[in-house]
Amino acid sequence: MTSVFRRGIAPKAQEIRGFTLVELMIVVVILAVLMTVAAPSFRSFILEQRARATLADLRIALMTARSEAVKRNRDVAVIPATGGWKNGWRIASPESGDPDLLNHAQSGSSDVAITLTTGSTVGFEANGRAEEAVKFTVNVGSGAYTATKCLRLNAAGYMDNDCS
Repeated sequence: MTSVFRRGIAPKAQEIRGFTLVELMIVVVILAVLMTVAAPSFRSFILEQRARATLADLRIALMTARSEAVKRNRDVAVIPATGGWKNGWRIASPESGDPDLLNHAQSGSSDVAITLTTGSTVGFEANGRAEEAVKFTVNVGSGAYTATKCLRLNAAGYMDNDCS
C-alpha cells in the first residue's frame, strides 16, 4: 500500500477542518450575552451563601460555648471581636489566665453586618441555658444585592432559623 503523499497527491483543502473567525466571534458574543444575564443571579447566590456560612459559623460557636459551659460546669460567654460581631467573635475561657476556647475572625467583613437584639455578649449558664434569649441578624451585601438570614437562641439554649 502506497501513501497518498508518495504518489504526489496532496490532501484536499476541504478535508482540513477548523473554526472560521466568524464562527468564533459568534460564540464569543453568545457567551458574553449569557454571562451578562447570569451575573446578577450569581451575585445573589454568592451573597446568600456568605450569609448562610456566617450563620453556620455563629451557630457552631454558640453550640461550642453551650457545650463547654455544661462540660466545665461554669458560665461561658461568646464575646464579639474588637469592632463588633461583623469582625468575628471569641469564646472566653471561664478559667482566668487560660487562653480563649475559640477565636473566630470573620473574613470579608466589609459588607457583612451582624446585629444582636439584646446586649453585646451571649452567655450560657453551667446547666446549658442561655442567660437571655437573643436573635442574631446577618446582612451581607449592599444596595440592590443583599442577603439576610437570622438565628434565634431561646432561653433554654436551643437555636433555630425561624425568626418571624
